[in-house]
Amino acid sequence: MTETHRYLLALLFTSLYVVWVAVLFYKHKKKTSDVLNTITRDSTLVVYASQSGTAEKIARAKAMQQHNAESTVVVSMASLSLSSLRNVSKAIFVVSTYGEGEPPDMGRKFNRALQQAVHAKKALFSHLQFEVVGLGDRQYQAFCQFAVSLFDGIEQLGGNAAKPLTTLDAGRGEHLSFLGEQADKPHNSANCLRLSNRTLLNGGEHSQAQPAQKLFALSFTSTNIQGDNNKEAKDKASMKWKAGDVLDVLIDENLHAATEHQEVSGRKIRSYTIASVPEEGDVKLVVRQLMKDDGTLGLGSGLLTHHLQSQQSITGFIRSHANADITDTQAPLLLIGAGSGVAGLRAQLAKRALLKDAGPVWILFGERNPELDDILDTTLSPFHLSSCLIHKHTVFSQGKEDKGYVQHLLQKHGNEIRHFLGHSGHVYVCGRYEGMGRGVDDALRIVLGDAAYHALQEAQRYHRDLY
Repeated sequence: MTETHRYLLALLFTSLYVVWVAVLFYKHKKKTSDVLNTITRDSTLVVYASQSGTAEKIARAKAMQQHNAESTVVVSMASLSLSSLRNVSKAIFVVSTYGEGEPPDMGRKFNRALQQAVHAKKALFSHLQFEVVGLGDRQYQAFCQFAVSLFDGIEQLGGNAAKPLTTLDAGRGEHLSFLGEQADKPHNSANCLRLSNRTLLNGGEHSQAQPAQKLFALSFTSTNIQGDNNKEAKDKASMKWKAGDVLDVLIDENLHAATEHQEVSGRKIRSYTIASVPEEGDVKLVVRQLMKDDGTLGLGSGLLTHHLQSQQSITGFIRSHANADITDTQAPLLLIGAGSGVAGLRAQLAKRALLKDAGPVWILFGERNPELDDILDTTLSPFHLSSCLIHKHTVFSQGKEDKGYVQHLLQKHGNEIRHFLGHSGHVYVCGRYEGMGRGVDDALRIVLGDAAYHALQEAQRYHRDLY
């Protein structure tokens, strides 16, 4: 076979792949369109904008509670247009807020259209009775800001509020009562997980890492495994999750068992991106130990990195994170993270590394000190040697040379990354929203340009797992 024939075959296979992706996208759009076409003025439309899946779960619970449940339609805000709301008389919105007041990724397009309509002072929704339930985190000043702006925007466009705005702090479990009969389901399928290993990543026993900078890798196995090989296989099979999913740790049920020196009032949940895939047989986490100004440890990180002893167990349940589920394993994948965000990067890489023929992966990772925090390969192991990992770059914010942040890496390799992603590549970002998350988002918009950036979002190829 000549070189020309090889190029022609490569071009043919690339063209077929692009056509296949386009067909899948068309089918998805058509399915959503068909659902929206079924709604009438008597229908109740329940709309969710969720980043990690909680808002969607509440939306589906509220749909089941409607007296006209048979004519209630649940849709993602990503598929909703302003014109869709003109066909119904009642709509319920369940939305989360991202960081300091941002809509979740699936709500960005609708929010832009809503704000443009408000600016134009259009009276679109005088026929609409609506309700808004907002999920957020009170540690942010702009608590439930997207829910607030959504409520105000629809009201300014003529909508009639059936109820005052409801805001819930999901971190404190305030949303659980809204799940109705589903409230106990996570606990029915909860996993009792035993700490089998905990390793300090940035340094050894006498590490010079500051207490507030310590990063730990943890492994948990099911405590239901009792030595019977058949039972062990069954238990491992029952612990199902996908790369990008989250382990919710119930602090009030776990901290008391680990220590008598700290009390927790009320139900509190701490969430951690799972760093492993089910094929590995254990749940892996990467946790940054949080030390407060008064010297006490954070509830979740203190439990996992200090109070919990080897072979002690925690109770938690695995929560699906639909926005982080990257089903197209052939497309190029850019993984971006910093600090404990390496957990999500590891899981996404592991998913592809275990496939025979996976698409290429490029990793950009940021940490603090090159002498203490050069932990990428250790954490990714054994997948750091995978053939699908074609590029890997680390930057340190406290380095003596070439110091910077991960968004600087993104801009430094901007031309190559733009070519790498092409028209089908996916971007996955994991880590803190403040600083890294915002910086990467700004840099990505610069690198890709506005048109390609919005196309990435609207095709749901931009996956953010930020906290």
